[in-house]
Amino acid sequence: MQGELERKGAINPDEEFPIGKLKLSKTRPDTVELTIGYHLLEGKMMDLKKPFAILEKQCAPVDVDAMEQDGAAECSTEYKVIGIIRRKCMFKNRPRAIITKPEPPVRRQQ
Repeated sequence: MQGELERKGAINPDEEFPIGKLKLSKTRPDTVELTIGYHLLEGKMMDLKKPFAILEKQCAPVDVDAMEQDGAAECSTEYKVIGIIRRKCMFKNRPRAIITKPEPPVRRQQ
């Protein structure tokens, strides 16, 4: 995504941060809608030319015996594949504002 999303309140890095709701269209294949607050983005799902992987960096100890004697840990860097991305959502148009109608006032009977 291009741009910035601001969140009100204190930010905890371990807490989930939902951006919005992504819906797949039942009537039109490969059509998606992303709702962020009061904004609606319409786009389509597209296949990537080259899939790419999501990696997690891990440190694996090289020599366990040397680590116990010296107390220093030598690590070799390894990468674990968490997932593979094959499709993307493409949003070309600007977001539309979602305006809800106010509820009609309730009249009291006297």
